[in-house]
Amino acid sequence: MGAQRKRWLGLALAMMLATAFPHLSAAAQEARSKSTVKARRASPPSAALTPAVETDPRAAGTSLTVADAIAIAMRDNRTIRSAYIDRIAQKFDLRVAEDRFTPHVSINGGATRQQIAGINTTSAEITPTATALLPTGATFGLAWANQMSDTAGIVTRSSIAELTLSQPLLRGGGIDVNMAPVRAARLTEKINRLRLKATISETIGQVIFAYRALLQAQEELKLAQTSVGRAQELVDINRTLITAGRMAEVDIVQTEADLENQRIRVLEATKTLDSARLQLLNLLSIDLGAAIVARESTDPARIATSLSRLMQIALAQRPDYLGQVLVVEQNKLGIVVAQNERLWDLSVFASGRFGRETTTGGGTFAAERISDVTVGAAFSVPLNDLRREQPFVQATSTLQTSELQLASIRQGAELQVRGSVTDVDIRWRQLEVARRARQLASRAVDIEKEKLKAGRSANFQVRGLENDLRSAESQQLGAMIGYLNALTLLDIQLGTTLETWHIALKD
Repeated sequence: MGAQRKRWLGLALAMMLATAFPHLSAAAQEARSKSTVKARRASPPSAALTPAVETDPRAAGTSLTVADAIAIAMRDNRTIRSAYIDRIAQKFDLRVAEDRFTPHVSINGGATRQQIAGINTTSAEITPTATALLPTGATFGLAWANQMSDTAGIVTRSSIAELTLSQPLLRGGGIDVNMAPVRAARLTEKINRLRLKATISETIGQVIFAYRALLQAQEELKLAQTSVGRAQELVDINRTLITAGRMAEVDIVQTEADLENQRIRVLEATKTLDSARLQLLNLLSIDLGAAIVARESTDPARIATSLSRLMQIALAQRPDYLGQVLVVEQNKLGIVVAQNERLWDLSVFASGRFGRETTTGGGTFAAERISDVTVGAAFSVPLNDLRREQPFVQATSTLQTSELQLASIRQGAELQVRGSVTDVDIRWRQLEVARRARQLASRAVDIEKEKLKAGRSANFQVRGLENDLRSAESQQLGAMIGYLNALTLLDIQLGTTLETWHIALKD
């Protein structure tokens, strides 16, 4: 208490002398100025290793907007490129399935020469064939056999066309059953396109989040450098007060320690910035040594949210929900096929052979015209084969399970959208509060510094308010990034990422 009283008495005496003898006050001012210059020259060596306060972390490097990052990802990201490669095989699978009712043509043939008991025989055969499956389940076949053989000068030639037709009436018959594989393949193609959309949306979301992490790291470094500047300013004020005899020498120690702590914060922010840059470059699949700088506004606008409208959008756009709807449709086709498998086998068939056969040699000639027609019906009635019931039981179970999964996905989508809408609204309010808190904290620091210069405040009070300001600045930056990321997450959960960024599937 005695030391404190002496200190205040000294300050009061100094002020009285300054009032009574202005020339002494000017001299003291000049002395303080010289002392300040010396103090600045004698600053700690670590100051040379600290980036200048005026350095903008966004000043060097290739400028990159969110749209630029997305465009690069669409071109170079390996996950997206791999998804497009998979689509080549998937689209070919659809072509194969749709080729089900296309007539298939082949040509078979051969030639032989053999010697048996001293008799040479030469034969040749060529047979074009065509087969076709009709949507009714009927199978049609055409074979045109052309044969020639030469045995000891006796030449036999034949040209016979054989037609076959078989139409199942129960099991395996009907347009619905025979078109089911094609319809299922078309549904699978739609599901694959939705999966491609989901893959790209998720990847673009990762790129946006990584971009925002880079932006936040840049702004954190900028805030850290600004804090170094303010801490240095407070040190200068302390030295001026010490020179004037208005502050004890020991009171500056904590202020200088705070300055060094802020320099450490700059180094940590620099490390975080480099890590965020590498993470984004890795997602973009470009050179990890590239110098990129995020260029996005840190002043977002509020986006209105309407739960009912957003739910309608989600059910119309979400790839997982739409894909499960298509899976249910596929399983309904499975029921149609499984029910058909339970029927008896009953079919009608017809065949015909038309052509002629000639034999020449040894001064003789013989010709025979062939015209054979066969029609009939066939049936098979299993009496106690449970294997015919097994596909129907399995198909029914699969359909019911898929319907339950559809209901679960729908409720999960609603849960996510509701949570995201609430998160977006709360984060906007947090951002507004954080902005006001930072403004007030900045104003409080300015006021307290002026009071300190006038001798109406203590050093520890300014340092405390500086800590509050740093926290308020970081809180505002985190609230801003959190709000933007909440909007991006909502976009992903609605399934509208591609529409938001105007991305067209190159499929």
